Amino acid sequence: MNELKKGDKIILTSGGCVKIEKELGRGGQGIVYLVDLNGEKKALKWYLKAPDDKFYKNLEHNILSGPPSEAFLWPEYLTRKQNGSFGYVMKLRPANYFEFGNFLLAKKSFKSYTAMLAAAIKITNGFMMLHRHGYSYQDLNDGNFFIDPDTGDVMICDNDNVMPQGEKSGIMGKARYMAPEIVAGGVPDKYSDRFSLAVILFMLFYANHPFEGAKVVACPCLTESFEKKFYGSEAVFIYDPTNKENLPVKGIHQNVIRRWPVFPSKLRELFQQEFSQEKLKNPNQRMVDTLWEKQLIAIRDSLVKCPHCGEETFIEESSTCMDCGKKIDTSIKLKIGTRTILLTKGTKIYIDIDNQPDAEVVSHPNEPSKLFIKNLTNYGWTAETPSGKIKAVDPNGVMPINPGIKIAFSNTHKGEIVRD
Repeated sequence: MNELKKGDKIILTSGGCVKIEKELGRGGQGIVYLVDLNGEKKALKWYLKAPDDKFYKNLEHNILSGPPSEAFLWPEYLTRKQNGSFGYVMKLRPANYFEFGNFLLAKKSFKSYTAMLAAAIKITNGFMMLHRHGYSYQDLNDGNFFIDPDTGDVMICDNDNVMPQGEKSGIMGKARYMAPEIVAGGVPDKYSDRFSLAVILFMLFYANHPFEGAKVVACPCLTESFEKKFYGSEAVFIYDPTNKENLPVKGIHQNVIRRWPVFPSKLRELFQQEFSQEKLKNPNQRMVDTLWEKQLIAIRDSLVKCPHCGEETFIEESSTCMDCGKKIDTSIKLKIGTRTILLTKGTKIYIDIDNQPDAEVVSHPNEPSKLFIKNLTNYGWTAETPSGKIKAVDPNGVMPINPGIKIAFSNTHKGEIVRD
């Protein structure tokens, strides 16, 4: 064991050193320590058994290249090989971020559907950027994410296994999150990442594994051979529309049974497509990250705050609240490109994908029936009426919600208010 102790100094390849303060946690690969770097608190992941030189050089390359997006707790500094091993330094995880596993075990819960969707979009965007930079993640599982339950912001960790597309880190990953072809011994790539991403998204929304239904419950002991069947050669989606042998079991899979009808039918259809037998056997047909992001944004655009009870609700054809059952007027909409955003009182509007609301629908203090869009950004917009009048909408300013008004949120994002 190459464990470190308080006061040990570990030299960095870039010069200088970090000083060990205490252990923060440990896993199969190594131990994470709180360290001091020139007066700043950081985290050091130290390997209990040093990986090979190829792994070391890849880690060095990733550090020099920098993170694909700000969502990643990316390695910042590499240590020299010393004390029989090595490690890397990264930023500390803030205290308000919790492991994804806590959400699956109901130790933590999202504050809102908005926060849940924000997390899904942030995870998807992170892997989209990772793949654009020519990487594959290799070991995607529920231990890779820390999430703020109030905002849905996400930090993606354990990025030392990230490799260039087509290369193998040597870390096989967990069978429950691996694509069937990887369970069978294939090399991880962006296609297997897409499968793992779909698994993570399903678990985020439904708090149940997409392949753990009646078949797994009936298994007396989940041995390695059974794992290869249930997650590989004989994987069956629990809500496969053509195969009912692996349905969720009442009393065991309560989360997914309760949540399956709550989220929009479009989301259910996406997972039925992604986990169909055709796509399980044809990795290159899996949905790309950009399309996942687009679909998740569309689902968020259908989420409104009910003007009757104040609860969040998804709007489909019936336009009724999931909580109070009352009809919601969704005739007024904001069109931005191909997006359609429903405008009801209290609903947040997201122009970009950064998960920070850019606007909110508010009512007039003296006339509640009159609705306005409030600018929540720190920059101004331009609104144009149907008659051609131009009005500036400053930060914290409001503009009336009237059909025909066009809004320039920025040079690249322009919208128009319409009525059905």
